Amino acid sequence: MSHLDPDTIALIALGESALPEDIEHVRGCLPCQGELDELTAVADSARAISSQDRPVAAPAQVWDRIESELATESRTIPAPVTPQVHRKSRAMFALAASVGILIGGLGTYAVVASDSADKTSTLVAQATLEPLRDVTEPAAASVQQIDGREVLYVQASGLPATDGFYEVWLLAPDSSNMISVGMLDASEGGKFPLPAGIDLATFPIVDISLEQFDGDVTHSADSILRGTLAV
Repeated sequence: MSHLDPDTIALIALGESALPEDIEHVRGCLPCQGELDELTAVADSARAISSQDRPVAAPAQVWDRIESELATESRTIPAPVTPQVHRKSRAMFALAASVGILIGGLGTYAVVASDSADKTSTLVAQATLEPLRDVTEPAAASVQQIDGREVLYVQASGLPATDGFYEVWLLAPDSSNMISVGMLDASEGGKFPLPAGIDLATFPIVDISLEQFDGDVTHSADSILRGTLAV
């Protein structure tokens, strides 16, 4: 009896879509089901990792001891051996690559969060962004000054799915002038460093627009949320 490719089993363990015949095969094949159960447990453990699970740096004396042993120990390099790649090893490698991306993203988040926590921030302005269409919940925006640099934070959720993207703008009161500050993650909000010297009194309106991938960099005139910063 033939079995599923290890890469396919790894993708199923990660929750990716699979062909109906592959799912049916796993249900009736004990070896493939066993591999899937093991890999699913690994994937679930990786998803359970949070920002509180950041690794702790080893004490300086540990590194000193390692350096000392490496300096005094004579090492012999064995002849290269061609490894045998088994099914389970291949599946675990495929899963590890995807899990590594997940953990790497967590590590990046932890570093950024730690870096932000170490900096002094001052609230400069804030606004409630009222829905203009297709959104039921208001969003929020604030400008923080962090180490002398103004940063716009936007918290928005419940934005409808789109084939295009959402863009954040700062507008003049009469909308005659505007500045694009970046693309907005519809599920998480965003953080946007503002251009140096920008005058929030001149551009006090925060606007979120729905844009299309059409090569046109101007405002689409399709605003979803809007509010005025209270300085």
